[in-house]
Amino acid sequence: MGNWLQRILPIVWTPFQGPAVECAPPCSTSGSPGNQAASPAPPLMARSQESEDQVLRLSDHEGPAVECAPPCSTSGSPGNQAASPAPPLMARSQESEDQVLRLSDHEREFLNAWFPHLESESYIIPPAHMDTVHERMAYTGESERIQVLKTQQQIDIDESIEVRDTVHIDRVLKNVHHCMNQIKDKAAREKEIMVILTQAKLGVYGADTQSIYTGAAARNTNSVKAEPLNLKEDFVDLIVIHRERGIMMAAIIPQTEDDPLAVQEELKKAAAYLKQARDVVRRSVLGDLVTQPALHQAIVLPDTTRRCLEEVLRNMSDLQELQEGLSVESGRNVSQVCLCEDDMADQTRLDAWWRASLERNEGGDHAMDTATYTQLVARFSIPLTTVELFLSRQPRLQLWTQGHLVHAVGMEHGRPMTCIALFPQQFQVLEEPPDDYDVDVRILWGPTGTSKSIVLIIKGFFLLRKGCATVFVLQTSDDGAAAAYLVGHQVRETAGQGAGSVQLVNMAVVLDEYGDWTEEGKKKVQAWVEELCQHAQTHGRVHILADEAECDVIAEIYRALKQRHVRFTLWAAGVKLRVPADMKRHVRYLTQPLRSPPAVMREVEQADAMKSGTVPAYTRPPVSAPCDGPPVMTVGHYDDGYRGDRQGHVSLFTCQCARCGELVADMLRDLRVGCQDNAPHGQGGLTFSDVFVLGVMKCDTDRPDDDLYSPAPFIRGLESRGVPTRKVAHNDTEAVRQLAEMTSGPTQRAAGRGRDEAVTVANQNTVWGLERPVVVYLDIGYGDNDSVGRPSYANQIGRLRSMSRSTAQVIWVKNVVKNVRT
Repeated sequence: MGNWLQRILPIVWTPFQGPAVECAPPCSTSGSPGNQAASPAPPLMARSQESEDQVLRLSDHEGPAVECAPPCSTSGSPGNQAASPAPPLMARSQESEDQVLRLSDHEREFLNAWFPHLESESYIIPPAHMDTVHERMAYTGESERIQVLKTQQQIDIDESIEVRDTVHIDRVLKNVHHCMNQIKDKAAREKEIMVILTQAKLGVYGADTQSIYTGAAARNTNSVKAEPLNLKEDFVDLIVIHRERGIMMAAIIPQTEDDPLAVQEELKKAAAYLKQARDVVRRSVLGDLVTQPALHQAIVLPDTTRRCLEEVLRNMSDLQELQEGLSVESGRNVSQVCLCEDDMADQTRLDAWWRASLERNEGGDHAMDTATYTQLVARFSIPLTTVELFLSRQPRLQLWTQGHLVHAVGMEHGRPMTCIALFPQQFQVLEEPPDDYDVDVRILWGPTGTSKSIVLIIKGFFLLRKGCATVFVLQTSDDGAAAAYLVGHQVRETAGQGAGSVQLVNMAVVLDEYGDWTEEGKKKVQAWVEELCQHAQTHGRVHILADEAECDVIAEIYRALKQRHVRFTLWAAGVKLRVPADMKRHVRYLTQPLRSPPAVMREVEQADAMKSGTVPAYTRPPVSAPCDGPPVMTVGHYDDGYRGDRQGHVSLFTCQCARCGELVADMLRDLRVGCQDNAPHGQGGLTFSDVFVLGVMKCDTDRPDDDLYSPAPFIRGLESRGVPTRKVAHNDTEAVRQLAEMTSGPTQRAAGRGRDEAVTVANQNTVWGLERPVVVYLDIGYGDNDSVGRPSYANQIGRLRSMSRSTAQVIWVKNVVKNVRT
C-alpha cells in the first residue's frame, strides 16, 4: 500500500529520488510540449552502395539515445541467467529466407523481442491510451505542500484553454484507440495479420537531419545519406501495416467540435499532409523494395459527426485537393475514407470505413511476401514512428509492449514514495483540524487501495517534522506485520530521522482466532498503556499509528488512554473494522481508489466481502484514471476432476501444478519481466521483484513438497522457464521486513537486485498491506461458485486479499469448469 509518496513537495526523501520517468521504450523520445526539442532519431535506413540483386538490406539503427533491449532469457539458474538465443522470428518460406537474413542483428533482435509472433498475430502500439494527469499544489494545516489531483470541474474552471484541450484530446484519442482495438480483435478472429500504430508522428524526424545522418555515416561506412522525413504538418498519425493489403496512413484531426469551418480547414491541411507523406514515404521508406506495397490514405475525425462532414463536403466547391491527398476518384469516395465520431460508435459503419480504406490499390502490390512485411515492420518501428503517451511526468513516455504498459500503469497507480498526488478526499483528512487539543483520533475505513496507508505515513511525517520524539507504529494482528513494517520504514526514512524516531510495537497476540480477548492479551495491553503513560509524562504526548488495525485493540487503547487523561494522537486504518459507538465520530471513509487501475478494481469489487458490505464499496474518483489498465490474464488449470485432455496439468490445486508454473513463466516473459531494457534515461521495464505469486498456500520451509498446499511444484515450473523465485514463510519476520522496505520504490528494489532479484511466492496474508505491479493469483476455487452454489473461496477472500495487491496486471490461475466433473 505504500508505494506512492514521492509527489509530496517539499516532502522528498533524497534516497528515493530517481529519474523523472519510469517507462521509456527502446527508441528515441520526442520532446515534451513547448519546452523540449525532439531527440535526434537514428537514420531511416542505410542502403548498401552495392545493392546487388536489389536485396533488402537495413542498417543497425543504433541511435545515440537508445539501444534495443535484448530478448528475455529463458534458461539459466535463478539470479544468474545467461541470455538465451533469440527464438526464430517466424516460419519463413525458403525463397524469402535469404532476404530476411539481411536484417541486421540489432533489427532481428528487436523484432524477436517486441513482435515474437509477427507472422501469426496482430499488434497494436501503444497497447493502451493513457490520459494526461493534471495536479495542483495544496497546503495542509501543517503548512506543508502536497500535490493533489485536479478534478474535471477544477480543470474546466481554473485552467487555461491549453490544459482543457489536453483533456479533450485524451478523450478523442482514447476513442480512436478503442476502435482500432476492435478492428484488431476482429482481424484476429478472421486470421488477418497487421501492426497498428495509433499515435504515430512521422513529422518529428525532420528536426535535426544533419546530425542524424552524419552520425549514421560514422557508424556505417557503406551507408548513404537518405532523405529526411521533413513533413510540414505535425499531425497525429494512424499507421497500419497490413500483411495482405499494404500500408494505410491516416491523419487524425482531434479538435473540430463539429464546426464546419474548422472541419473544412483541417480537411485541407490533412489532405496536403497525406499527399506529402505518401510521396516522402514511397521515395524514402519504400524506394529500395523490390515488392512495392500498396499505400492507402484516410482521415479520422473523432470530434466530428457524419452530418457535419457531409455538409462540409457538399459546400466545398473544389474537392480536387482532397481527392489527390486521399487518392480517391470522387467526393463520395472522400466521404467513405473519413471516419467520424458517430461512425466509431457503430460497428457496422466502422467496418465499412475499414474496408473502404484498405480496398483501394494505389500504385502498389497487395500481396506482400514475408520478407517485405518483416522489413516494413522493422522500418516503421525502429524507430521511424514515435509513439507518445502522456502522463503527469515529463518527458512524454513511449510504450511498445504489454510489459511497458504494465510498468507504466503500475508506476502511475502504485507510485513510488516521493511521487504521489492525492485525491481531494485524502487531502481533506489531513487538512482538517483535530477534534480537540488533547486527543487527535482518526479511524480511516475503506476498501483496499484507497491510500489509507499513505495518509498514515504523511501524518507520521508531519509529527516528526513538528518535533515529536517518537512515533509508535502498532501491529495488531499476524496479518498486519508487513503493513506495520512498511509504515514504520516510510515514516522514518521520509522524515530522515534516526532509528529511534519510530518504534514498532507488536500487539498481534492480544486476541484469539475468534477475535476474543485472551488473558495474556489483556496483560499485554495494560503493560503497554503504562509504558505510553510514562512516555507522555516525559514528552507531553504520545503518537500512535496503526495500519490494517484490529479495531477491538485500537478501542481498548483509546479508552485506556482517555481514562488516564493522557494527551495522545491515534490514527488507525483498516479494511474490515467494527468501530464501537464511542469512536464513530472519529471515522473517516476513504473510498476513492488511487492504487489499482479500473481493470483490477472491477475484479476486486466482485469479492464477497465487498458485495455483502463488510468492506465499503468503491466510489468513483473525481478524475479519470490514467489508463483503464491491462486486462486480467488467465491461465486455465485442468484439475484431477476434469474429464478429457488435461494438457499436462496435474493435482487438485493450482499451487501443486508445475504446468501452471510454466504457463505463468511464459506470460511473464511476454511481459518482458526480468529483461534488461536499455531505454533512455537508464530506465528499465519490469523486474522479477515486481511480481508477487499469492494464494492460500503454506510456504513454510520445513513443509514437504508433496503437501497439498505447498507451492513447490508451481515454483519448479517457474524455475524451469528461467524465473528466479523466493518463497517467504508467514513467520519469517526478516523476509517480510525486507519485502516491506522494497515496496518503498524502484530505487529500493534496485538496491536488492542480484541475490534478491526474484519473484516472491507467499501466502496472500503474508504480504497484506504491500503491493507490486504484477500479481499472480493461484485460485483454489472452482469458478464463481462452489458445488452448492455458495461464493467460491476466490470470491470470498482471494479477490480481496490477492488481486488487490496489484497496481497494474493480474494473472489469474484458476480451475477450468466444464460441468464434466466426476
